[in-house]
Amino acid sequence: MPIEFSAQTRIQNIKILKTNPLDVLVIGGGIVGAGLIRDLAQNGGIKAGLIEQGDFANGTSSATSQLIHGGFRYLLKRDIDLVKQARKEREILLRIAPNLVKPIPLAVLRYKGDPYPLAGIQVAAHYYNHLSQTDKAEKSRAIRNVQKIQQLVGSIATDTLKGCVVFWDSTVDDARLTLATLKDAHQHGAVVTNYVRFLDFVGQPDKSNPMYRIAAEDAISGQRFEIAARKIVSTTGPWTDRLWRKDPSYDGVPRLRTEKAKGIHLLVPRCGAGGDSVPYGVVTFTQTERSHNGKPRVIFILPGDHDTSIVGTTETTPEGEPGAVRPSESEVLYLLSETQRIFPETTLDRGAIIAAYAGTRPLIARNQHRCTPARPDFASREHLITESPSGVMYIYGGKLTTHRQMAEETVNYLAESLSVPRDCKTAIYPLPNATGAAPNGYGAHPSGSLPPGSLQHSTSAVGNSTYKKTGHGHQTNLLAGDTERLIQRYGKGYQVIQQFIGQDATLAESISPSLPFIKAELLYAQWGEMAMTLDDLLWRRTRIGWTQGQGIEIAPQIAQFLGERNNWSQAKITAEVEAYRQRIRWLNCNFRQAL
Repeated sequence: MPIEFSAQTRIQNIKILKTNPLDVLVIGGGIVGAGLIRDLAQNGGIKAGLIEQGDFANGTSSATSQLIHGGFRYLLKRDIDLVKQARKEREILLRIAPNLVKPIPLAVLRYKGDPYPLAGIQVAAHYYNHLSQTDKAEKSRAIRNVQKIQQLVGSIATDTLKGCVVFWDSTVDDARLTLATLKDAHQHGAVVTNYVRFLDFVGQPDKSNPMYRIAAEDAISGQRFEIAARKIVSTTGPWTDRLWRKDPSYDGVPRLRTEKAKGIHLLVPRCGAGGDSVPYGVVTFTQTERSHNGKPRVIFILPGDHDTSIVGTTETTPEGEPGAVRPSESEVLYLLSETQRIFPETTLDRGAIIAAYAGTRPLIARNQHRCTPARPDFASREHLITESPSGVMYIYGGKLTTHRQMAEETVNYLAESLSVPRDCKTAIYPLPNATGAAPNGYGAHPSGSLPPGSLQHSTSAVGNSTYKKTGHGHQTNLLAGDTERLIQRYGKGYQVIQQFIGQDATLAESISPSLPFIKAELLYAQWGEMAMTLDDLLWRRTRIGWTQGQGIEIAPQIAQFLGERNNWSQAKITAEVEAYRQRIRWLNCNFRQAL
């Protein structure tokens, strides 16, 4: 059975962090931190923990283009080594997370005046394909017939279209990949918790004590406590310089740069509707920059869930702290204009926007050398792993696709530093929701076992939740489409959802006539995915915030349901709904009237 990963788990893990010194503490629960804690936990012999100041994948790791990709555009820039590494990691992720990482064909459109001739793009795509060992069906090809292109990608502009080149990458729900990676670490004994803030360094190792000590705060209860660990690793992405400034060896020099670090994405109704059985994404060179004598950029128009398209991304300079980044009016209009140019028959204005989001890339400052002073060989071309004079480790740069490789390099160094045998298994073992059966080496904690006929007591973030049996183990039949979707989304977690429904038939009910999600999924997000707030549920666990209306109208209904199950007060229910509405208003305020 799946292992419990709930608010009760969080409470237990905080108690462990308070009292049990760790070998390694990872600060930051995005995809890089998730990959690192998973590797540490699977290696064996290393007691590791992770804290995240907000929800898992709360920042950049839930604000990507939703692509696992080799970086085709980097190939056009002749950064061959980077592309080779990313292509290898894509293959690994396709193997260990097949229900999350899905191949997608991408059509690179080439219009008159675009950079790179079609023949050159075709050669690059052929080489790109040659770097991959994936299915032979993933072959690149050039298409010059305009009607054939429209059949694949939909009604695009054709006046100056010279052709397209098709190659393959993969799509992924970045937040769910991060969560699955963290849950794998939890299953292997790592101490993982969200909503715990790093405050400061309060103690360094010396001859009498080999431990670092940091001050932390439970963001939910407000309680402050200390955590001790032999090694500290920062995987805080765009927040890294904030932590670096508190490092005892801080030298006043920032490690990150902000120029072109901000990227935004839009969700709009599906652009185009190709006739192929596999939806195609579109890659196109922009034209807006030409009016300012600038160089064209590349943007993606990708098929999303619920008949949407994801459009992105931009490269602008963010203002303020990483947590304050949101789409600006000019950025939104830029993406809308470029998308409208490609799909002229689709009406794309502000009213067409379903949702929008923004993130900050953790770009390495130009003054940083790509090596560790004490270990010149400890480096990577696309990311930087350093150890400060005080001994705190920092991971800079990188991207979603290569997070596993970054973790492997880091744990290689940590295992040597801690004198622990090294055995990297992360490229072999599937993630826990990759298949219906657990792979070898996966066990179940007694607290995570759900005996037949009864559902355990579980504590939510804001109260106690008791799932009561209604009837005698009655099993409600789900439609085949629902079952397939739930298995694809939750893997082994589907077993728990089935049990929920088997003990309360009403949990098979849809939460909305227009959405496929059922009530049991909401409970599972609390029991098995450590969802602590309504925002966690709507924005990252279910992505209801990425659907038409962004869940604003059904938020009260969902909060009321959760409140009844968790003994929330009416004031708490109202507060959760208002907090979510305020977040959506804030996120949209630059381009949409208040909701």
